[in-house]
Amino acid sequence: MTSGWIARAWPVLRGVLLTVAFCIAVAAMLAVLGLASGFGTLLVISLCIGLSLHTLSELLVPRFARIGGWIVGSAVVAVSGIGLGVALAGVFVDGNPLLFFSRDYQTLIISVFFGALGLFLFTTRENLLEARAELAEARAANELAVRRTLETELRLLQAQIEPHFLFNTLGNVVSLVRSDPARAEATLLNLARLLRTSLQRTRSAVGTLGDELELVAAYLEIQQVRMGERLGWTVDVPPGLYTLAFPPMLLQPLVENAVLHGVEPKIEGGTVSISARCAAGMLRVDVTDTGAGLDAIGSSGGIGLANVRERLEALYGRSADLDVAGTPSGGVSATLRLPLSD
Repeated sequence: MTSGWIARAWPVLRGVLLTVAFCIAVAAMLAVLGLASGFGTLLVISLCIGLSLHTLSELLVPRFARIGGWIVGSAVVAVSGIGLGVALAGVFVDGNPLLFFSRDYQTLIISVFFGALGLFLFTTRENLLEARAELAEARAANELAVRRTLETELRLLQAQIEPHFLFNTLGNVVSLVRSDPARAEATLLNLARLLRTSLQRTRSAVGTLGDELELVAAYLEIQQVRMGERLGWTVDVPPGLYTLAFPPMLLQPLVENAVLHGVEPKIEGGTVSISARCAAGMLRVDVTDTGAGLDAIGSSGGIGLANVRERLEALYGRSADLDVAGTPSGGVSATLRLPLSD
């Protein structure tokens, strides 16, 4: 009986613990960099905003999702949760709920920014966990539903922003705020572009090749801020191909593999090249890097490629394929071949 109670309570406790850990990390990072108030004040603000967002997301997102969808629910929670959190922080810090609305705008802006990103990260994570649980149930109940549930998983997976990547990006932004404000602003704009495009892709089962290229471009520009001249990239896609139907989360994993397992391990870095052509009723998309080669693809890279192949099988059967091979220059080339839609 006790174990059953723990099993039911664990998801709630897990969400609270993750939120608290995220808030402590944000407060500590900002305090060390000296960009706002001291650690104590930052921790109070961060916890008030984070826990307010978490509590309201548990209470409101399911209700509003039934009315206007997950995006509407998250938007309502973001506005109300941040407002409530900032007011509570003012009470705890100075006994004035309007404290951070009337002064100390730098602390307010930074805290709100990280609060909104935290909401996106953890709400998306919970969405993915629920989707995967539903997928497992559907597979166990009826093998004939595998194709349909895999397509549902596709629409949700591309909303996932790897926490490590998100934290690295935020760390880069914070370090650039003083030394290079223009690059910090550009990185924030690219992060917003990446999140916006990712959210938009959840609204439809099939997008376009142009949608995927926009998502990949934002990702590469963010990584270029971190890696500097060690990362170069090119896109060679005729304008007429941008409107072709293209499933989500097929191109981005290939580009991420090229950056993380190809270019980054190489001391001098390298270049990622993306190209697309149509021939004989097929769309061919190549992602080629001049990185460390096939031996550098670890277990996580192999899993990513396996997931792409699984999704190709679910969507196209044997009509599509993915080939990965070494190049004469020592890098890796991944080639997607998809049948053109009628």
